[in-house]
Amino acid sequence: MLSRDTTTGSSYEAIIEMCIKRSCEKNQLTALPQTTVGEKPGGGKHRIDWEIYRTSNPNFRGLISCKYQGTSGTAEEKIAYEVIKLLHAMKIDPRFKKGWIIMGGQGWSSGMREFVNNHLTEWVPAMAGKIEILTTDQLISSNLEL
Repeated sequence: MLSRDTTTGSSYEAIIEMCIKRSCEKNQLTALPQTTVGEKPGGGKHRIDWEIYRTSNPNFRGLISCKYQGTSGTAEEKIAYEVIKLLHAMKIDPRFKKGWIIMGGQGWSSGMREFVNNHLTEWVPAMAGKIEILTTDQLISSNLEL
């Protein structure tokens, strides 16, 4: 069995962590990596890559899910389910006000990028205003706020 090369994924994780921590410092937020935020739709623990919350009011929380796609593959097919999992967490626990999915790596097809940017909310209208999907490059210039 061949092992996967995850070194590039690790560098993306470091960039994401730096961006999250920068937004937290700027906006008086606290970040917790790898937390369990309840159950997924259909059961099983829902682990999230990052949970953020207002330091002054922990009842305002956000969820950050990171998806890395180094080469073409199945991560693209998981974006819609990731949206559903985040919406489910927000429905079950009203402290979660916002969610982000970060698409890292160069393996995302141009069709998927176009679909996510322009059409996904047509298919999952509940995500409008609640879930934002960013590439790593967009995250670098973004400010995550709750």
